[in-house]
Amino acid sequence: MPNNADDMMALRTRVLALSKRAATMATTAQQLADEAEALWLDLFTENQTPGTLKRADGRLSDAGIRAVNASYEAGATVSEVARSFAISPSAASQRRKIWLAGRGTDSGFENA
Repeated sequence: MPNNADDMMALRTRVLALSKRAATMATTAQQLADEAEALWLDLFTENQTPGTLKRADGRLSDAGIRAVNASYEAGATVSEVARSFAISPSAASQRRKIWLAGRGTDSGFENA
């Protein structure tokens, strides 16, 4: 139990920090759930065959791009994405650059 006002203030600060972190985690969890739902719906739209991640011209569909982004978010490498989605390493690298830019990350060293 705190002995003085300084100890009480320190405890109050820690509790408020924990509360703020919990709120941030809840927001992040909701964003992830929303993204997962959007990806699921993209995979089963009326305009696509279920599970289609590529357009007729062989390029990634919007659902494919979301799936690639989710793979990078989960820690996949460029090589893993290229193999998993049957795209060239160059295309996978370009998608990674776009994904990083969208996250506000300029460094190309994370999960390279």
